[in-house]
Amino acid sequence: MKRPYIAYVIFLNLLAATITCNAQPFIDLLNIQHVNSPDRGLINQNKNATTLKNFAVQTTIPFQLKNKRDAIIFSPSFETWSAVVGTSQQEFEKYYGLSLPVSFLKTLPNEDWSILSTLIVRRNGYEIGLKNNWQIGGAVVVNFKANENLKYKLGIYANREFFGLFVMPLFGIDWQISKKTNLFGILPGTLTLEHKLKKKLYTGASFRAITSSYRTPTGYWRLDENRLGVFLDYCFSKHVAVNVETGHSILRNMIAGEKDNVEIDWKAKDNLYVKLSLAYRIRLR
Repeated sequence: MKRPYIAYVIFLNLLAATITCNAQPFIDLLNIQHVNSPDRGLINQNKNATTLKNFAVQTTIPFQLKNKRDAIIFSPSFETWSAVVGTSQQEFEKYYGLSLPVSFLKTLPNEDWSILSTLIVRRNGYEIGLKNNWQIGGAVVVNFKANENLKYKLGIYANREFFGLFVMPLFGIDWQISKKTNLFGILPGTLTLEHKLKKKLYTGASFRAITSSYRTPTGYWRLDENRLGVFLDYCFSKHVAVNVETGHSILRNMIAGEKDNVEIDWKAKDNLYVKLSLAYRIRLR
């Protein structure tokens, strides 16, 4: 066996040991995704018809500490949003986000318990290089293993958005319902029900809630996007997976915040969405 392959196997074993503490059936070391919601042709039918496009590149880079119980995890990401609402002046607004979450995973003496602390530094705006587009936030999540198939999470998230301090409690679950079915996620952000159909094919349903803000020349742009959909995952190889997801947005909201605390509601409409993504994935079960 060649040395590079040995190093690769050791890395995967360390990765599995690290992420198992944080609990979900897989981890994407690299994920590239594009979301379109929906075609711009609807603008001619409804003045508030909304096109919303999102492109994102997300990574996970874990480093296990010498005690093999704790880890530092870097999760840099880049995203773009393109929004069109009716025939208003908000057409083709585009925003960029650059994020660097750094997490410390600490396993307590009682190994059923662990704590994940995350510091998040962001630059969000209509241009990445703006001086006033910095955001600082973070989260603390306590993980409890009830048994080998069920884990709970409880925590809190806070971020200094451009519209003010945004705080929300967190509740998560990682439940291996059967050998082929998993329920996992952290609400109110994400929740996924996954079922294995065949060796390389998975299906299920997912919920995703996004609240974010981006600096503009006159204030900020706020997005509240909630997606409920169904998906198919196909694994081309042991670690390369393609995801196709479709569904509908729920309670979509876009706000333009101007000077003197004036807020303009874009009156965005909920629509169907389609998501395509490519991932380099490590399955843990």
